[in-house]
Amino acid sequence: MSYLKMISFVVIALVFTCVPLASVQAEEVKLKPITVPKILKVAHQIQKSAPPNLILNVVGEVPTGGYTKTKLSRVVYKKPPKDGVQDYKLTAVPPSGIAIQAISQVTASNTWKGYPNWVKGIRVHGVKSGIVLIKFDQGGDTIQPVRRRFKGTSKDGSFEKALTDALTKLNQALSAGGVNDASATWKVVKTSGQVGGIAGQNQLSVVISAERQPPWPQKNKSKKQPQKKK
Repeated sequence: MSYLKMISFVVIALVFTCVPLASVQAEEVKLKPITVPKILKVAHQIQKSAPPNLILNVVGEVPTGGYTKTKLSRVVYKKPPKDGVQDYKLTAVPPSGIAIQAISQVTASNTWKGYPNWVKGIRVHGVKSGIVLIKFDQGGDTIQPVRRRFKGTSKDGSFEKALTDALTKLNQALSAGGVNDASATWKVVKTSGQVGGIAGQNQLSVVISAERQPPWPQKNKSKKQPQKKK
């Protein structure tokens, strides 16, 4: 083999070796989360508890479809900021392949259990002008926890079956309002049963009370319209 042919062979081998590595590196860069360009909406709730919880629900805007793993995270400080404003960042992972070329929305929630007294507001960061600042009072925009009850029954007197039935109904209600990553805390608040009779009944009922994070939507109480006098 001539010297020139050997050089050509080595160059070609290097090209085929480097191209896959470059592709993998490019793919890894694409899969890293980025700051969502624009913040469209920030809703906050202060949940009454001891101490209170701060709940944020944020909607952001991205240039295409296909964004995943949207996350709303708090900035960690060495010392609390003097203005009492807590910073948050909204991030998402862009699509790795072909995506719908249309402006889309992403959503994320964050619950700060027992947030400190120095917090007087929040600031959610997008890119450049995509920043939303909300200031609030510690005792201001408070809400009562939204709890729902779920009843499960068993016809053979099994507590386990009745509880499983109630938990199944709770799981079905977790996605209410279009929430995909909700969780809930629950407790048994009532058990009751019925036995005997001609049919030999042995029914057991279990009622659980649950609170979802993020909270279920508040039910609007419809006001009765006064009837017009004829």
